[in-house]
Amino acid sequence: MPTYFQYWGKAKRDPEQPGADYHLLPYHCLDVAAVGYLLLDPNKPLTQDLADFLDIKPAQLRVIWAFCLALHDLGKFASAFQQLYPNGYKALQQPNRVKTYDGRDYRHDRMGLYFWEQSKTVIMTALLRETECSPREQEIAADTFLVLMDCVLGHHGQPVDKNDSRSIKRFTETHNLADSQQFILEVADYLKPALPLDKLLSKEWRRRLEQVSWQFAGIAVLADWVGSDRHFFHYCDAPKPLEEYWPIALNNAQSALANTDLHRQPDVLPFSSVRELFGFDPTPLQAWAETVPLSQSPQLFILEDVTGAGKTEAALTLTHRLMQSGIADGFYFGLPTMATSNAMFSRVADHYHKMLAWQDDQQPSIVLAHGAREMNQRFREAILASGVSDTDYDRSDISATAQCNQWLADSRKKALLAPVGVGTIDQALLAVLPRRHQSLRLLGLNRKVLIFDEVHAADEYMLELLESLLALHFSQGGSAILLTATLSLKQRERLCNVWLKSACLPQNVLQKSDFPLATQVSPDPDSPVVEQPLASRASVSREVSVTQLTSFDACLQVLFGAVEAGQCVVWVRNTVNDAIEAFDVVRSRMMNPDDCLLFHSRFVLADRKQKEDLVLATFGKEAKAADRRGKVLIATQVFQESLDADADVMISDLCPIDDLIQRTGRLHRHTRNVLGGYQQDCNDARQPPVLYLHAPVWDDTPEADWLSRDFQPTQFVYRSPGRLWLGLRVLRELGAIRMPAQARELIEAVYSEEAQSQIPASMQKMEDEYVGNALGTSAKAKSNLIDWQHYGYSDRSAKGWHEDRTDISTRYSDRETVEVLLVRETKAGQLVPWIDDPRFAVALSTVKVAKTTYADKLIPIPNHLQPALGVLQQRYRQTEFMTVWLPESDTNFTYHSTTGLCECHTQEV
Repeated sequence: MPTYFQYWGKAKRDPEQPGADYHLLPYHCLDVAAVGYLLLDPNKPLTQDLADFLDIKPAQLRVIWAFCLALHDLGKFASAFQQLYPNGYKALQQPNRVKTYDGRDYRHDRMGLYFWEQSKTVIMTALLRETECSPREQEIAADTFLVLMDCVLGHHGQPVDKNDSRSIKRFTETHNLADSQQFILEVADYLKPALPLDKLLSKEWRRRLEQVSWQFAGIAVLADWVGSDRHFFHYCDAPKPLEEYWPIALNNAQSALANTDLHRQPDVLPFSSVRELFGFDPTPLQAWAETVPLSQSPQLFILEDVTGAGKTEAALTLTHRLMQSGIADGFYFGLPTMATSNAMFSRVADHYHKMLAWQDDQQPSIVLAHGAREMNQRFREAILASGVSDTDYDRSDISATAQCNQWLADSRKKALLAPVGVGTIDQALLAVLPRRHQSLRLLGLNRKVLIFDEVHAADEYMLELLESLLALHFSQGGSAILLTATLSLKQRERLCNVWLKSACLPQNVLQKSDFPLATQVSPDPDSPVVEQPLASRASVSREVSVTQLTSFDACLQVLFGAVEAGQCVVWVRNTVNDAIEAFDVVRSRMMNPDDCLLFHSRFVLADRKQKEDLVLATFGKEAKAADRRGKVLIATQVFQESLDADADVMISDLCPIDDLIQRTGRLHRHTRNVLGGYQQDCNDARQPPVLYLHAPVWDDTPEADWLSRDFQPTQFVYRSPGRLWLGLRVLRELGAIRMPAQARELIEAVYSEEAQSQIPASMQKMEDEYVGNALGTSAKAKSNLIDWQHYGYSDRSAKGWHEDRTDISTRYSDRETVEVLLVRETKAGQLVPWIDDPRFAVALSTVKVAKTTYADKLIPIPNHLQPALGVLQQRYRQTEFMTVWLPESDTNFTYHSTTGLCECHTQEV
């Protein structure tokens, strides 16, 4: 038998378990190659798309890819790696003295690159032996082939660092190279990959290969994970010819993939009509969505309409039709917050089985893209790995099975691989950031429709990431649907032009300023942009009068007047501290203090979820009149971002006009009859809605401190007093918020270039600083992005790659935030998470706060409890990167389930 059978690739921690103690390296390489071979079945749309793009036959691509995957673990032929085996069986080759394996800086993927560089001439000579080519052409071909090798060698989720790979020689022995070459040549002789020399020599073809290398890298990670599952790929330490093991590997790969949903393509059920699928007559937007002609090319839709116009159903209708037309296989619905994701998950879970199905009448997987709350009972996760870990080589070089278990245990990430996913937009945006397993996220988005809700909420940082993702998604043949109620003309034009630029079409100046409006962008050179004004139903048209309050006491007077009248009141404040201040005052004056609720972001997740449930029970659609009577909610921006609530009376601190429109959407949100109960599309029996706006005294020629004089926290949050002044000006002029009639007028009165030229001179310096900060934010986002347009999957595509556990944020903040884990001390002197839960104790006991303002000022765990802290961090590995806080030992800050994390001088509850 060849000497390359003297190397192990997988080993058990417990040698007393029955069966072989190790899996020979050649077999593991073929296991992974077999999985990749099946994943690129020539009949799959993904394989056909890749082959068409590269202008080669799907069957040819499949064999080339299987060959490449067989080389993914070349680095394990190094003696330094082989020394890691704990038992030293005589059947294995015995390494001599070499440099000790270094899994942090010189792990086996870099060693694989070394073996490739040393062997590429021999390999390319063998692969091209039936083709006449000069040494120079062979060198060019090898350089192009390295694009694929980068994909397979980077199978641990990030590209291989090519810096100083020559130093890896110290970790190897001469026979390692000879054995690896022998293995490679025998695999090539058996699989017979047909390399297209003319294409390997083409610069344009290399550019195309680099463009799709991100997909190949994701497939490599997935193949390695599946091929490392010991439940299907049983360890084998008995040498046998490769041609005998290959059928075994294929059979095992078939069984492993059959245990998942990730390789199956669901059937698309026929689309009929909105009426038949949803059970109601379509709104004007939904009627457009079910009839608009669709292109067979990637297309972008931007749907602008008021709350209640049915944007979600319109998006699902378009998605269903796109899938039925064969240009998409699934979809991912991204929302701005976890709370909105939870709500949308339930809506999509009720409907998606009318869109997709397996041939065996089972439902395709639907995954919720965050793991902070117990999953819905209908939720069925796709399972790849069994939970049994291989030997750990180094924390930065853990085994494929261990990585698979860790990654897939986080449903936020797995949501992108399932046919249907719902979650935060962040999970999709991470596909364009240099973070470990980015390529797997990108693979999960392939042939999916991306649906993003409330895109108006994206700041300049997130908008840059979104633009890059949209462009990359277009380049992969994907479509996208963006939903919004308050998008400025400038933003809409910017997003449309991303799509046009990706299609190499001229930039477009949009013509329509109507609202509601549906915009369709496709690569059709004759009609790339179609803007369709839409009608609006009378039931969702509304007018909310605006009354200004200029003092805290005036707000209290309105609030208590409403309580006395039996109404429910919401006061939305701009900062947590302002909300706590108002809560303390209001609660202290109420006959029943428990009738006043507080809702903000500085609660641990468990308490926040309880707050959400209580707010919805009191202010939600189905809340009864008795539940609502005399209730008060003091909240921050989280109220407008996440809750489908309904207030009789609303007070709001002055904020940007688009945010104010969102807040106003929670005022008389649900029509109520004379008994105070919800009744769909009835004439609301309450008095006409009034928004009480807490804002500075109006001044036509304001001084620079117009806002900061009495509203310093508001200026601290929003930074542009000039834009707030513009918003207040248009509200005073119009006297009301009229939707949809004046939606565009309200937005453009603040965000158009003409409006911003009218900012008072006294505020211009602050506006210039605001614009400068926005440009800096945009530059920061661009510097963080992977450069997928100029480089393929390689270390050149980013300045550096981040571990999965480190933070490379999808949202910008110049105030760094930190996750704080609250703990309690038990009678036995142990530290345990604040919330006792068998599965999510850490997540439910965590709150995210500003680093310098709060986290850095929390008193550290006392010295006598440091051993207990160590035990806690050993049990919950994720806590290593959190601030662990014991509230009972802190004299500066406190935590209470009613008020959240606050300073100790805040009134105790």
